[in-house]
Parts: sequence; C-alpha cells; structure tokens
Amino acid sequence: MIFYISMLVMGVALATTGVLTFWQPHVWYEWIYRLILLFLGGYFGMMALWLITMGIMTLFIKKVPHTKQSKWAMFWLEQGHDCMLAIAMVRTKINGLKKLHVGEKQKFLLVCNHRSIYDSMVMTSNLKYLKISWITKASNYRVPFFGRFCYAACFYPIVKTDHLQSLESFKYASDLIASGEANVGVFPEGKRQQDDYLIDFHEGVFNIALRAKCPIVIATSDGSDQVHRNWPFKPTTITIDILGVVPYEELEGQTAKAISDRVHTIMKEHLEVIDVMRFERRTRRYKKKHANDMQ
Repeated sequence: MIFYISMLVMGVALATTGVLTFWQPHVWYEWIYRLILLFLGGYFGMMALWLITMGIMTLFIKKVPHTKQSKWAMFWLEQGHDCMLAIAMVRTKINGLKKLHVGEKQKFLLVCNHRSIYDSMVMTSNLKYLKISWITKASNYRVPFFGRFCYAACFYPIVKTDHLQSLESFKYASDLIASGEANVGVFPEGKRQQDDYLIDFHEGVFNIALRAKCPIVIATSDGSDQVHRNWPFKPTTITIDILGVVPYEELEGQTAKAISDRVHTIMKEHLEVIDVMRFERRTRRYKKKHANDMQ
C-alpha cells in the first residue's frame, strides 16, 4: 500500500500547504475547487514520480524468463496491485489460510478458478509471504513497466494456441517449484469465465505438480467479476477460499487427467454451495422487502 498511500499523502499535503501559503483564496467557494485542484496535482504528481522510477528500473530487466525471483520485482508488483485494488474499491476476504501449513520449505502449485483480472491481484497482494509466481497470458507482459517486472518475478507468459510453448511453460514452472525458488499459481480453465459455472480444465497444467513432486493447493475466487459492475458506486468484496491441500503422496502414480477431474469436482461442488447460499440470501432479502405486500 506504500504506492497508493504516498499518492494520497502527497495530494493532501499539497492541497493543505498550497491553500494556506502561496494560493490563498479570496472568497469561500474558491477553497473548494482550489483544494480539489491541488489535491489532484499532488496525487497525480506522485503517481508520475512512481512511474518514472519504475520506468528507470525496468531498463535493467531483460524480457526473458528468470530463474531467480527478484524481491524488488515482487515488491513493485505487489504495490501496483495494492494500488489498483484500492482504486477499484476492492475488499478482500480470505478463508482457510490455516490449511496452507504445508511446511516452511515445501513449495506447491496453486490452482484457482478465473473470473477476472483481479483474481491474481488479490492473491499476490494478500499472500505476499507465499511468493507466488503466475503463469498468465502473454498480453499481460506487454503492459508498460509491470510487464517487465513480471519477467523478473518469475512469471511466465503462455500462448494458448502454441502447445509446444505451453509445455515449455509447464517445465519452467515445475523447475521453479522443485528448486524451491517460488510457488506457482495457475488458472486451469485457461481463460476468464464470468458465468457461475466452472468450465473444463486444461489438464496439462497438473503435470507441473507431478514433475515437481509437490502438493496442490486448491482455491476458489468469488466476486471478482462484479468489480467492473459496482465501480465507482460501491465497493466489491472478493472472497478467496482455500479448500485444501492435496499432498504429493496422493498424486503420485496418477495421470494429469485424473488429478484434473478430482480438483474440478472439489471446486465445482464448493462453487455450487456458494451459488445456493447467494440465492437464499437474495430470497430472504426479497421476502423481507416485500413482506407487507405479501400479507
């Protein structure tokens, strides 16, 4: 949050000092628009300073997959995600963190359903200590500044239509986990799915766990698809549920297809429960609102 808080502080500081010193208003209504202008000047000025700093730093980052996760790159990605989540008015709730106690040195493959771009942001921002590197679509690496930080943070671009490149990404991810350098997060659906149901998985991603001989952490995301609908009128709560950890001993000897089906079933059943609970809440609110009309 350093990135976002510093912009707010600079905006408030400039607005306060500006009005009280070099730009004192003559009539009362000038206070309002001058405070707004000075605040925005400080806010966006600090943002420009951060962007310039990031731009200079990215000049030293090569646009190739890295084998060592850069702490600085992770820091900048986390700060950027914190800022975007704050601007998007996102609130986060994470359940089941105690299930992640798989050992201090034990790395794992994290799999989650995919509803929007905020899924990975929420987990990267709120689970910093897990050092999660993501396999994401190649277009994310063309984002100014942050694209290069993704390389240095051991993220890996994947081209869905290039099967050979997909195999290379899986090998890279498994080597990253096996070496103990970082955990790896994937969205086995392969694309964002804003409907309530879970589509079929790309079973190949589960070869990462088999090759790295690591456990699989199963998680679900709910609510991230509502951010663009709620903003800027109301905040959105994104709930991340850690459903459990499947140890490697239970994966050994199984095919990627069998593992994919098992994980898909666990996620689907949990998301169906969430949908039922959501429907029941809406029904109760409707009945309460129209109680007088129904009598």
